[in-house]
Amino acid sequence: MKIATAALLLLVATAASADDERPFVPGGIYDKPFILQVGEGAKFGGYADAQYRYERADGFVSEQSFILERINLFAFAALSERVRLAAELEFEDGGEEVKIELAIVDFEIHQRLTFRAGILLSPLGRFNLTHDSPAQYLVDRPLVSTRLIPTTFSEPGMGFLGAFYPTTNSRVTYEAYLVNGLDDGILSDRTFIPGGKSNFEDNNNHPSFVGRLEVSPFPSGEIAVSAHTGPYNEWEEEGVKIDERRDVTIVTIDGEYRFRSLAFLGEYARDFVDIPEGFVGLFAEKQQGIYLEGRVDFLRGLFKEMPNSFFAGAVRYDYVDFDTDREGDDHTRLTLGLGFRPVPATVFKLDYHYNWLNDRFNIAGREAGVVFGVATYF
Repeated sequence: MKIATAALLLLVATAASADDERPFVPGGIYDKPFILQVGEGAKFGGYADAQYRYERADGFVSEQSFILERINLFAFAALSERVRLAAELEFEDGGEEVKIELAIVDFEIHQRLTFRAGILLSPLGRFNLTHDSPAQYLVDRPLVSTRLIPTTFSEPGMGFLGAFYPTTNSRVTYEAYLVNGLDDGILSDRTFIPGGKSNFEDNNNHPSFVGRLEVSPFPSGEIAVSAHTGPYNEWEEEGVKIDERRDVTIVTIDGEYRFRSLAFLGEYARDFVDIPEGFVGLFAEKQQGIYLEGRVDFLRGLFKEMPNSFFAGAVRYDYVDFDTDREGDDHTRLTLGLGFRPVPATVFKLDYHYNWLNDRFNIAGREAGVVFGVATYF
């Protein structure tokens, strides 16, 4: 008993002395360069993402255009020592689509326990939490993070998050929320998870659960597991059963390791969907995908006029299997990218990507493209 008590006291003392200044998620909600401060607490900022795309599919030009992909505006306010507010508004497709990406209130009860409520960025994989264009080394987002995990995935909910420090250099963080979840839009054409993400008023009056557990044994590396599960269909109406309850579950594993000017990161996701009996075989019950990315920074301060500038290179492998029970219906992509940052918050990116595609009948297709992007915080 004495040994257990001593161990508990040591854990508490270590937690108190641990380096808790690093952001909860590097590149996440509270790790953004807010530029304009109004009064004592409010801060405002945002980012813009513009692109030129030239793509060919099976030998024909499929797209050649200039795009203002998105402009995001965000705000942060420390309302008190323990209460914080963060919000983000996204404009896409030249302003045709406007949505609240984030609107949360955090109440820090303790370092290990913070209550969060509002429109959350679902902690389903790390990329959904750190997807800002200026922070990325490649123009396009990973396939698994857009086709299986519906990034950007925002949903109303509430729950808790916190951090523990087992040793001086290690950290464990968690997030756990009840949310509205996905709706039956996931079966809009074929099984397409992003089709069900706009469920801002719960369609079945039954919350889903989403959670993420991250272990960082040292400050330069993290590995995490997360899951999102719950019903997507309406199976009751005024207490009367009108259908069988059907659930959708997404499980992810993500990780990152940084060493000097190098970084290696990746994410794996697997979807499980309860399909109505009459649609089994037409819609996928299981899907999976992965991306692996390597990054390197070089030639820092090459230009005397820009002492904080540097070049960056990246290579990424993407693979998504839209139906693991059949041959074909998959997408593989290899992307090579070169970037230049005159300052850390602004980046010019030039990417080349090549795609191997197989449709549901296992007929092969090929696509390639060059993308030039400019993204900056402001």
